[in-house]
Amino acid sequence: MATVPRQIASAALRRFEYRVVDTGKDLEDVLNKLGAEGWEVVGVTTKKQLLIAPPQAIILKRERVEPLVAV
Repeated sequence: MATVPRQIASAALRRFEYRVVDTGKDLEDVLNKLGAEGWEVVGVTTKKQLLIAPPQAIILKRERVEPLVAV
């Protein structure tokens, strides 16, 4: 039986979780705290679908860390 190197196996199991944050007064503080927890901004939404409209919500993602399971 062939074994898969750990580096390749871990790449195959990458999973992400997503979060949507409404814009508000303390947005910079909230984003800094989430960034420290590993969250990255991947997009924004606007109230009106116009490029000049301010962001209504910010979409974040981070990689989920799960232990490898032997198969």
